[in-house]
Amino acid sequence: MPDRRLSPRVRWTLRALLAAWGGALALVLLAPSSTGPDWAIFHLAEALRGLGLPEVLSRPGRVESMLNVVAFVPLSLLGSLLWPRPSWRDWTAVGFVTSFLVEAAQAVVLDARQATHADVVANTLGMLIGALLALLVRRLLPAGSEGGADLPDRDTPTEQLEPPR
Repeated sequence: MPDRRLSPRVRWTLRALLAAWGGALALVLLAPSSTGPDWAIFHLAEALRGLGLPEVLSRPGRVESMLNVVAFVPLSLLGSLLWPRPSWRDWTAVGFVTSFLVEAAQAVVLDARQATHADVVANTLGMLIGALLALLVRRLLPAGSEGGADLPDRDTPTEQLEPPR
């Protein structure tokens, strides 16, 4: 694979987006009450019904699952673009562990929140989708415009061996 680099401006922008999204997501997921997310889910479900989506797609539980998937896509998409060495499997595993820890915190520490295994599955799926989208983006970018980032690519040898003398 050719050596490709992100420009410093693109890297800074990706880092800023990742930090902002991660911070906003942490605020939503670790808020002591689910009032805000519940309000958003209810109104989005109403809006989707208003657009003519069938009840099976616009019911609040379904909307919540879709939002859980969508919420985690940017984390692995932006992370994979910044750090291409971890594979899509690695990002999916990070998503599973992160989601499990969030749900455990909701179950143990946040009395007004409900932890569910379905959220773990949806969040993990979001991380998988984001990592796969990053693979697609990297393949579509012209050579010389991305890659490499902070960690060497998996296919790049870490050190060159000298031939025997």
